[in-house]
Parts: sequence; structure tokens; C-alpha cells
Amino acid sequence: MEIAISEFKAKCIQVLKEVSTSGDEWVVTLRGRPLARVSGIAPIRQRVLGSQRDALDQGLPDSVLLDSDFQNDWEP
Repeated sequence: MEIAISEFKAKCIQVLKEVSTSGDEWVVTLRGRPLARVSGIAPIRQRVLGSQRDALDQGLPDSVLLDSDFQNDWEP
């Protein structure tokens, strides 16, 4: 969609909110010539503390990790 710079100035916040939700792209024009392109970005996901906790727990006892072959790889 195209919008004149004077109209964009008057409706800037409204246009930015619409772009962020709809995913449309607006071209701001100055005297009919393209001046800038306004497009939304993907929302930033908030990190949730402990969200990956279940991904690490595979039901293995701790002794499996302690008795692994990695201990033999280290020199004393």
C-alpha cells in the first residue's frame, strides 16, 4: 500500500500498529516518489525461566552420567 508522507505523519502510530499486526507493507511517498518502506517485524518471544527443563530430563539416573566413557578420555 502507498501513503503520502503528509498522511503518514498524521497517522504514523495507527499505520505502525496496523503493519505490526497485519504483516502488510506500506510505501511512504514524497510527491509520488517512493521514500521509505514500512514493514512489521516478527514478535520477539519472551524467554521463560525453566521452559526447557523437561527437554533435558530423560529419566536417566545420575549414575549413568558419572559412569560414562568420558572419564577414560581424561589423562590423570
